Amino acid sequence: MKRFVILPYAETDIKNTITFYKEKTDGLEKDFIKVIDSSFLEISKNPDAFPKVQDDIRKFVVRKYSFCIYYIDRSEAFYILAVFHDRRNPKNWHKRRIIK
Repeated sequence: MKRFVILPYAETDIKNTITFYKEKTDGLEKDFIKVIDSSFLEISKNPDAFPKVQDDIRKFVVRKYSFCIYYIDRSEAFYILAVFHDRRNPKNWHKRRIIK
């Protein structure tokens, strides 16, 4: 299976969300991690199934937690650009460094 490279901004997104859920309800952060892991698996199984939002950037919607995973599929890896709650301004991830 192709590897996932979680870029620093996306890693911060995930860590901040885990911290938020851990403080909110005990155990909720573990469920969030499982859902994100299964989302990565789903992306890897059919990466072209999800809509392009800009150039070659695709968006996977994590319905259970209302998050979106923005990623780029390259031959060597999937690059995760952002893991945003859908209520956040999606234009914020556009400011992030994009993989060429």
